[in-house]
Amino acid sequence: MTAHAQRRFLVAAALFTLAAACSGQPGGCACPGFTQLPQGSYTGPRLDTSGAVRFTQGGFTVLNQNAASILQFFAPGNRLVVPVPCSIEQVAFGGINLLQLAIADTGDLYCTAESCGRLDGRCDARDLGHSITIDITSLDFASSSPDILEAHINATVQTGLLPVSTVHRNSVLCVLSGGGPVKCTVDLDTSRAAPSYNQLSINIKLAVDTRWDRLLALQVADVGGARACGTSGASPLPGCLDPNDIVIANEGGCGACTGANLSVFKTLLIDQLAKSLKTQVDKALGKANCAKCDAVTACPTSAAASATCDLDAGACIDTGTNKCVPGLLGMEGRLDVAQSLGALGAASGTPLTFAIGAGGSASATDAGITIGLRGGFEAQAVSSCVAPAQRPTPPTLPLPDFDTDAPVPYAVGVSLSQQYLAEALFQAQQSGALCLELGTETIAALESDLLATLLPSLKLFTGGKNVPLRLVLRPVTPPTATVGEGTVDTNGMILDPLLRLEWTGLEMDLYAWIEERPVRLFTLVADLNVPLGVELDGCSGLTPVVGSLTSAITVSEVKNSEVLAEPLDALKALVPSLLSLAEPQLAAGLSKFTLPAVQGFQLRLLGARGIGRISGTSRYHHLALYADVAPDTQPCTPNMRRLTRKAAKPLAWSRDVVELEAPAGERVSWRVAGGFWSAWTDVDSGGRLVVQHPRLWLDGAHHVELRTEDGELLEVSLDPSSHRR
Repeated sequence: MTAHAQRRFLVAAALFTLAAACSGQPGGCACPGFTQLPQGSYTGPRLDTSGAVRFTQGGFTVLNQNAASILQFFAPGNRLVVPVPCSIEQVAFGGINLLQLAIADTGDLYCTAESCGRLDGRCDARDLGHSITIDITSLDFASSSPDILEAHINATVQTGLLPVSTVHRNSVLCVLSGGGPVKCTVDLDTSRAAPSYNQLSINIKLAVDTRWDRLLALQVADVGGARACGTSGASPLPGCLDPNDIVIANEGGCGACTGANLSVFKTLLIDQLAKSLKTQVDKALGKANCAKCDAVTACPTSAAASATCDLDAGACIDTGTNKCVPGLLGMEGRLDVAQSLGALGAASGTPLTFAIGAGGSASATDAGITIGLRGGFEAQAVSSCVAPAQRPTPPTLPLPDFDTDAPVPYAVGVSLSQQYLAEALFQAQQSGALCLELGTETIAALESDLLATLLPSLKLFTGGKNVPLRLVLRPVTPPTATVGEGTVDTNGMILDPLLRLEWTGLEMDLYAWIEERPVRLFTLVADLNVPLGVELDGCSGLTPVVGSLTSAITVSEVKNSEVLAEPLDALKALVPSLLSLAEPQLAAGLSKFTLPAVQGFQLRLLGARGIGRISGTSRYHHLALYADVAPDTQPCTPNMRRLTRKAAKPLAWSRDVVELEAPAGERVSWRVAGGFWSAWTDVDSGGRLVVQHPRLWLDGAHHVELRTEDGELLEVSLDPSSHRR
């Protein structure tokens, strides 16, 4: 139960990296093309260590400082009511079974006699069970090795009048009373004797369920502080249950109950109550982490186990263990790429399904908890525009070490692995989502006059007319993504990009609409190597940025260019400018996003970088985000921390360059034609800013925006004749 609030916070932190495509609104995503799937619907391949979540002691400190608000989430009014069903318990002493007790032998509603089941020594359908009340005065969280989340509670425990009877109806304890069963009521009130409260701890094991796709399953390993004082393993008061807090009353002709106020008998009853408490807390925790089902939503399937739906509880039960099937602490969804990338001309019918959630592995120490994320992507069908391909399953990665690579002290770390990102790109290519067609319906400027200066023979070919163009991109091979250190220099230049998108053998056909039909002008084969990063924007915002495009595009071959008179080098030089036409549409889909508040807490971003260096390379296994956590009502001063190091030398193109006047001494970020923002850059003391972008090489006016760190926005419209070199 105490883990329920904690798990939701951890899972929300794990998923905030997916918020790039989502609105962060409660209940799911609001991005085009996204549909939430019922849990258990994703049946594609999964990877262990697709990512990970790290919660440090710094994060626990913040939660503990704000425990009052967390308490209200899972225990309104600071009160928990724990149901105790009727159960038959064997009471042993000194290794000898003394007797069997029916605990919570309540009988039917308003029952007062054996005839309706009260104190009849049996547990059957008539016994409605009893409730124990726990009033909590304080709560804090901690972690311990190897896989335990601890919830510490100061509370009073009150059982009320709990009916207890012997199963044997002629107990030896009643010989002096003429025989018969023992019938008692047990009243435990931990505030009865000093101290007025008890310290309880619920140790929650972070287990991996191998029967159900290695999902994370939360189990109660122990309920500390629920042992009788003075017994083996019990802590001193208030970390134990005091027998002096129990009053036992007789409810029958046998007077054994009055004599049972002996400490030994009270200790035995406390042990039985503690056992029931652990069982019920375990069930409550399991229910909170149980896969949901109903008359419409079926239970998930597994090759190693089967499940049935308990319609009354709305939960899936493992038929082999009779325990809850662990629910996915994460997300399963379908992404219609054609809808989400419609502005880029993606083909229709290219859905991808994906899943990511807690599982695979988990570990804990006194310094914090790390939980693995297990996930995958799957194309629903291989598109006819690509060749079918298969990828070998990558090796399982260990859990990442967030602390070693942390740029600053932090509370929460979240990562996605390079393997998971690569799988997403591979499945996107196989689905046909990357087979793009760009025309004037998506990019109005895509007309022949746009290229008149670069391709003079094109105007002759079109008879002097300004005709529509069409750019078709064919992904012969899937793109890949590699994770770098994510460093920038003091001028904001990306030195080692956080993410490098690499795409070899991309084929591009350019068509012109001539005499009511498309005519291919040429085919280019190019390799892309695009450096990407993120800027921390405010306290909880992320903005994607693009690094230097100096060597981002390499044309390896030109084909089918017989209709044009220009040399091959001129056509090769045209590629960056053509691709830059699609940048505004792509940037619109990957614009700034703000992490939503979760259960009254807000993540405050500190940095982003690669972690887990791949041996012998400068690449990393994981892309990680680091954050603090604070109540969402707490004011925040933006913290623009980043990794820095000296640049060896600047890189610049001999073309596509414009110098702009900017606020002297300010740090600015710029973009061209609504594309991606650049990294933050220092303006020199003379107010000079150099902007490099392949879009500037094309004919037509260009719109450049500058923004300062204090939110000022400057706009500049450029005429080609004023800046072309």
